Amino acid sequence: MKTRKVLFLGVGGALLGVACGPTAKSIDPTSYPITEADRIKVDIPESCRIAYEQAIPKVAVVDFANNTTFDLAKVVQTQEAGTTKRKEVHGGVWGVTAGTGGIGVGHVGASASRTDWRRQAQTVSRDVNAKLGESVAEAVITEVAQIGGMRIYTRRDLQKVLQEQKFQMSGLVDPNTAVQIGQLAGVRYIITGAVNNVNVKWVDLSDTKGALKSLFGTTGAVLAAGASTQEGWNVTVDITLKVIDAQSGEIVLSKKVDGREVLGKTLHMSYDSIIGGIKKAAAEAVEDIRPELSRIFALRGYIIQLRTAPDKSMRYALINIGTKNGVKEGQEFFVIDFQDVTDPITGKSSCDQIKLPVTLVVSKQIQTDKAWAVIEGDKNQIMRVKLGAVVERKPLKGQSGIKKLF
Repeated sequence: MKTRKVLFLGVGGALLGVACGPTAKSIDPTSYPITEADRIKVDIPESCRIAYEQAIPKVAVVDFANNTTFDLAKVVQTQEAGTTKRKEVHGGVWGVTAGTGGIGVGHVGASASRTDWRRQAQTVSRDVNAKLGESVAEAVITEVAQIGGMRIYTRRDLQKVLQEQKFQMSGLVDPNTAVQIGQLAGVRYIITGAVNNVNVKWVDLSDTKGALKSLFGTTGAVLAAGASTQEGWNVTVDITLKVIDAQSGEIVLSKKVDGREVLGKTLHMSYDSIIGGIKKAAAEAVEDIRPELSRIFALRGYIIQLRTAPDKSMRYALINIGTKNGVKEGQEFFVIDFQDVTDPITGKSSCDQIKLPVTLVVSKQIQTDKAWAVIEGDKNQIMRVKLGAVVERKPLKGQSGIKKLF
């Protein structure tokens, strides 16, 4: 039976249940003996042997196109120094006030201060390159490296091969160019895309927080505290990611995702802070493409040992892939069985891959090149799993709804 943790959060007076997925189990594989059933090997038809060839595709990640206005900019900074003379003024004084809530006109009743400020200002001008295209590419590299199942070529790797060919490595790569790059660099897939839009806006939830407190009391105060984390400068980023088959030029994936980052309540946000927020939002957006990428670059291995409980109620499987392949505790795998199918008209044989009605859940017993997993399913079905059976990781999940909020 799968163990799932559920976290309940209140948002706007409603409760949201967020399932955190299966929990990796602590097991002792040696507690079960290797039975006769555990020694039965899978029968591999000749047409299905290609499934055991662990051909890890070469994937190149190139810079994304930057279609936003955040690119090259001139930033001007002014530093001030001076002396102050303060004079007390009694009575009512009207003036401009500044605080955490903003700037406005207010009245000071008792006394106020007039200030004479003699300043010395020094202005420094500098050119800033946001390099959003490079930053998004780096975020993609980090993501695909965690997914595993592929050999990654970075921009720097490709430049060594393509420098003499004078290919432009920044910007969106069209399918025709991708085919040429693939042929020259020996890569199978090109991952690229574009940063389409950036929106920076101030979010004020003062009215919402007040309503929550008045309507829900103590619970409302907790919800209001949560709402406070969403206030201030919010940066949202829209990204399009494409995966191109460099052999055929076919676009095998094109998906638009968005990310958000809360920068805080500083009244005057610097250009550098905004760019930093954009990059963080972009990195979060890339996480939403994880399910599709893990499906395209499906990680496969096979079972190299089985152990079964005496009453056959539980079985453990040792697979020949581990952390260096991107395998992590709690990940789930399909178990695949094969059969040779002969076409009655042409007489040609083909391989039919069948996913057994069981699930392998990776335990805490995991190493760099192998991992123990628990075979979950019906008692009769788990006994259908044989030595040498191919396993394939199920598509991974994107970023959680809770992370999207923050």
